[in-house]
Amino acid sequence: MTNEHLATLIRMLTPGERRVLKYFITYRSVGELLAVRELRGLYGVKEPLKVINRLVELGLLERGIGCYNVSRKVMDYVKRGVLRLED
Repeated sequence: MTNEHLATLIRMLTPGERRVLKYFITYRSVGELLAVRELRGLYGVKEPLKVINRLVELGLLERGIGCYNVSRKVMDYVKRGVLRLED
């Protein structure tokens, strides 16, 4: 995934998808159950699993064993200071 492609994907995200991506950028790796519970209860995401799966399909998140992680490409983008996610 090129930086341009990544930037385009991020620009096309809905506000809810951006909120979930920001959550994973903040916490990087979160257990499946905790992520769903926190996103629904604390972050107001109505269907967190649906949003998470969409972000996995887009390559922005990765599914690990019992957890979800923000992709390395997204974290590299964040570390360089290129990525800004405003709701």
